[in-house]
Amino acid sequence: MSGHDDAPRAGLVNSMATFYGYQWIFLRALFRAVSERFGTEGLSILERGFRRYGYYRGQYLRDRPETFAEGRDALSLVRNWDTGDYALAALHTAFELQGSASRVTITFPCVPGSDYFYSRDGGEVLGLFWRNFLVGVADGYDEATGVEYMDISLDPHAPWQLTWTYRGAPEDVQPTPFPDVFAQPARVIQLTRRTIGVFAALQMYVARELIQAFDASGEKAVREASYAFGAERGGTIREQHLKEGVPINFKSFFGGLQERDPVESIFVYRGERHISPGIFQVDCTYCPLAEVWAEEGGKGLALGYMFDMENHRGLVESYHPGAVVRWDAVKPRGDNTCKFRFLIPELVTAADPDWAQPKHRQQDR
Repeated sequence: MSGHDDAPRAGLVNSMATFYGYQWIFLRALFRAVSERFGTEGLSILERGFRRYGYYRGQYLRDRPETFAEGRDALSLVRNWDTGDYALAALHTAFELQGSASRVTITFPCVPGSDYFYSRDGGEVLGLFWRNFLVGVADGYDEATGVEYMDISLDPHAPWQLTWTYRGAPEDVQPTPFPDVFAQPARVIQLTRRTIGVFAALQMYVARELIQAFDASGEKAVREASYAFGAERGGTIREQHLKEGVPINFKSFFGGLQERDPVESIFVYRGERHISPGIFQVDCTYCPLAEVWAEEGGKGLALGYMFDMENHRGLVESYHPGAVVRWDAVKPRGDNTCKFRFLIPELVTAADPDWAQPKHRQQDR
């Protein structure tokens, strides 16, 4: 494959890896907010949320048309996995997939997430997550499903094995090459959309458990974690831009942020857009997260809006403290489009849209 052909593939890989990594940033923020407020009791509630999230994922895999066509077993569970875990791991030479319909073992180059937590605090949450999430998946998929795994290590150089079992399935070992997902553009777009989409389910089910257990204080912890998730990302970009001498404004910020979705196939935009130093104006017609929040109806959308609001505030306020987060419409509030209308008032010029001009903002008050 030529270098020219590699470029689109590299973009697809980077996009999936970026969205896949969001869950580790959020887990760290959750762990810090919950452990500081509620101690071990709070961590037990987190575990409950992780199991509920896993059950959701297992039920989804059980309900897939592909699963009905093939039948449920350990191989089918792996073949029809709905996020980028296996596709990304398969890019490494250490990845291996072996087994039969009754027992499939996957060798990862390391515990997914260990590369993020290795140099950061809060790594305890990775074990809490995987132990509960995997059991939840098995329960949601089928009562005949089991899961085994090696100890959760934070060493990013230590291979890790995960085994799915299925009682009653054929035990004859079968060749099980994992497909090159990144050679199938439509498939990789679908898988990347789902990878970021189920992030909404993780946030939603953990938030629900925390609020049920601790009510307003639980909601406060969820908001803190959601803000911190955005702030880690925005703050990192700010530090990079300051180091490189890049102007701290929306044109710099959102230009770089768009590298995570270079062909705009994961979040889809339509209509006129205006991105200037002081303005970020775009209309998003498709959002994978909103699609998942909507599965739980009004309550799911309300939890989604809580995340959307705090995440975006953290994202842009950590980058530029004067930024203002607003929408003309937003999917988690029941609209069919997200109309972003963010601004940095001090950087707005006469060339920017009328709605952003000081006289219009004062009238809106």
